[in-house]
Amino acid sequence: MDVDLHPPDDYSHRFFIWHEWIQAHGPLSAENAFEYFTTSMFYDKQSNNQVLRMQTMHTGLPPANEAEELKRFTGIEFALVHAEPPSLFIIHKRERLSPDEVRPLAVYFILNNRIYQSPDVYTLISNRLLTSLHSLQKSLDTLRTHRPAYTPRTGFVWPIAEPPATDAAASKKRAAAEGEPAAAAEEPRDLPGERSLAASASDSKRQQNTMLLFNAMRTTAVHAHESFQLPAAASEEAVPETPATATAGRSSVTPAPVPRGATPKGPSNAPTPQEPPAKGPPGGGKKKKKRTATLPPLAP
Repeated sequence: MDVDLHPPDDYSHRFFIWHEWIQAHGPLSAENAFEYFTTSMFYDKQSNNQVLRMQTMHTGLPPANEAEELKRFTGIEFALVHAEPPSLFIIHKRERLSPDEVRPLAVYFILNNRIYQSPDVYTLISNRLLTSLHSLQKSLDTLRTHRPAYTPRTGFVWPIAEPPATDAAASKKRAAAEGEPAAAAEEPRDLPGERSLAASASDSKRQQNTMLLFNAMRTTAVHAHESFQLPAAASEEAVPETPATATAGRSSVTPAPVPRGATPKGPSNAPTPQEPPAKGPPGGGKKKKKRTATLPPLAP
């Protein structure tokens, strides 16, 4: 069941035309356009224009200047404000507050003998917004139905594939239009080409996905290397060696001066404090010499 949501006095979705009146009175002009408007449902029978017509009905003569006569009234009135005969006329419905002050209420126009009510700014903007939102909703629904699968690494990636070659299809259509019998014989020959095209499209798609995965892995590796790199350990070779002369005793291989009456000793083979003495193999030490006692010769 269709429900009309327009108010009872809203005729913005309707128009008025009376072909018989046009044929009887001729084409519209600035003098009879308002008379034609008074026959439509847009005209208010309680307006000041109708009251003025009722006052001059019995005289048989229309008012000489209806616009000046309407200034004596206050309330709803109609006025023809623009005329481009015979196709366009604009009529205002307004409320007169004083002889010099009026407030517009609605606008009507006659276009090609049809009378329309002009929409207000609110209705015009709301209709344009509803149309735009409807188009946007339709576009989003179409994108949602063709949305690619989500992957945690790449997210939603729209594959961009080159359009396949349509030379074979165009040749088939041309042959069918010309009615050549050789089209059926050429059909099996086109199968390898179509398979190769499908295989190349799948290979290009696989290569594209592989490149995306490779770029993601390389970015992850660089990020991990920059985030978790440890400072280099200090090299043992950087430790300064203690000079041999810093020890308390003399560890140089140069022999010390020998005092008088003392038996010179051989060079010291004692290792430096930095180098511990090397141990020989077990049982490989110096052999102990046997001591023999010698008696002095007896005196004669």
